Parts: sequence; C-alpha cells; structure tokens
Amino acid sequence: MSDKLWSLATTGTAIGGGIMARKVIEKGWALVTDGTVPDNPENPEVNWGEAIAFALISGAVVQLAKVMINHKSTQAYAKRKGHLPGSAAT
Repeated sequence: MSDKLWSLATTGTAIGGGIMARKVIEKGWALVTDGTVPDNPENPEVNWGEAIAFALISGAVVQLAKVMINHKSTQAYAKRKGHLPGSAAT
C-alpha cells in the first residue's frame, strides 16, 4: 500500500469513526437528558449550559475517536511495511 493510499484510507476511516462517535454521543445524550440534543444554538429554547456541555463532550469524544483510529492505523502500517508512513515520520 502506498503512502498516499494509506493516508486516504486512514482519513476516510477517521471521518467514519468520527461520525459514528457523534451518533453514539447523540443517543447517549438523549438517554441521559430529556431526549433533545442541543445542537442548534439559534433556537431560543436551547439552554446555553447544555449546549456548551454537549459541544465540549461531543468534540472531545469525536477527536479522541479520530486520534485512536489514526494511531492504530499507523501502527498497522509500520508493522506491515517495517517503517512509518511518510506523513507520520518526523
């Protein structure tokens, strides 16, 4: 697998993982709260405290999922090829 193909596959997987993490967060939020996700701050019924908490939690979890996916895929690439991909080598 070339470095460019690896980079493309990792990016696609990280985006998919981020989307899945977001869906899990939304479902979890709905279970813990009254069932509504405060994702539209323009809505006057959205509580700012809840909106900020949701943004912080969802942002952190989505980024964590992306970092974990990128890290694991880099490890797999290095194990298979014997070296880090060009984009990961510093």
